[in-house]
Amino acid sequence: MINKELIELQKGCGATCVVIPNEDYKELDSKNIVNADSDDSELLTIFKEIIFNKEGIDYFIITEIDKLKENLQDKYYQIVKDREFNGYKLPENMIIVLTVEDRESLKKISQELYHFCVVAF
Repeated sequence: MINKELIELQKGCGATCVVIPNEDYKELDSKNIVNADSDDSELLTIFKEIIFNKEGIDYFIITEIDKLKENLQDKYYQIVKDREFNGYKLPENMIIVLTVEDRESLKKISQELYHFCVVAF
């Protein structure tokens, strides 16, 4: 079960993300979802939509980060660290959420990315 209070505390915090179980992201309202294995063009489209519709979207959810090889997680490290992708910035109060299968899968998040994570389950 996710800790919604802990997730909400990340609002406005730069260079941070929250990790929750895969199935629990459905409990979060007003979200934009992308699968971790999305290519750059798909990510760019989502970022343009987030920027364009920044009112009312509270969560940018990257699902199944644990299924992505560590070396391919670099782009998400940059997104969390800089809160931007290809020049498109995330709104200040948007919370970045990563999902994983279970606690054991936390080990599959790259060390660099994990340093920015708050585990909320």
